[in-house]
Amino acid sequence: MGWLRRNRRAPRTVTRGRGWPDAVLDAAVAEAEDGRLGAARTVLAECRDLPEIRAFRVGELAAALVGFGDGVATVAGVGDPDLLLLSGAVFSREAWTIRGSAAVVGATREKVFRGHAALAVAPLRAAARLLPHDPVPWAELEPVARGLGAARAERDDVWAEVARRCPTLTVAVKRRLTTLTPRWGGDEADMLAFAREAVAAAPEGHPAAAILAEAQFERAAHAEAPVAKYARPARAELSTASAKLLAGTRPMPQTAWAHNAFAAVFAAMGDAHAAPHLRAMNDHLDVAWDRVGGEPAYQRAVAKFL
Repeated sequence: MGWLRRNRRAPRTVTRGRGWPDAVLDAAVAEAEDGRLGAARTVLAECRDLPEIRAFRVGELAAALVGFGDGVATVAGVGDPDLLLLSGAVFSREAWTIRGSAAVVGATREKVFRGHAALAVAPLRAAARLLPHDPVPWAELEPVARGLGAARAERDDVWAEVARRCPTLTVAVKRRLTTLTPRWGGDEADMLAFAREAVAAAPEGHPAAAILAEAQFERAAHAEAPVAKYARPARAELSTASAKLLAGTRPMPQTAWAHNAFAAVFAAMGDAHAAPHLRAMNDHLDVAWDRVGGEPAYQRAVAKFL
């Protein structure tokens, strides 16, 4: 027994938070938190033709500016597509912060949430008009339309605008999957069909390939069942999607999310396909592990497969 204790691996030290290094974004966030938006405008303008990076930067900046939506809107005015995009993204995140994560909220909070979400519509549509090629304003409109209770046809139209410009934009693909979940009035068959189509459309190495793993998490959460119950029957197609991600070497802002999703879903099944994703994670955890037992599940997976 003493020998076993001496040779037992120590738990890995994990990190959380952002999984993509971006030094210029860090500087822009710091300036934004001090009330200055010049750097934010610059870092968004320089990636107008890089939608994965643009969507990531908008999300990080908007998260840092929750509570300052009115101020961002004032600075944005009516003719700045980058700050209009940021303004709408901040209003959206403020609204979802008001709502919270509960499946059902009270009538008063729902009314306040929808009123605030509606503030995001005008700046996002203005940003889309000013930069017609940009999919990111439409990606930001996806959760707004869902939160406002837009009809399915309207939400489909928002996704169609994204898909017309960049059908593999990972953040938008994730949001579309959420829209199609039963908890938001969607249909599981439609959700799974969309996930398979998204995997098929993703180039090798693209993080959107992990959307099929996310679909299994959504199915399990809706049924309040273990993830493995839904993942095991889908093992073959999950393995194919996993191989597609692993076939590429160029990292993208959502790559850490993708490796977390695959590692967690395979670990839940006790499947050794988790190993390359665990290595690629570099001990960076995100919310995927909350679906399968949290950090203890990650530590067990590392001990078993690495």
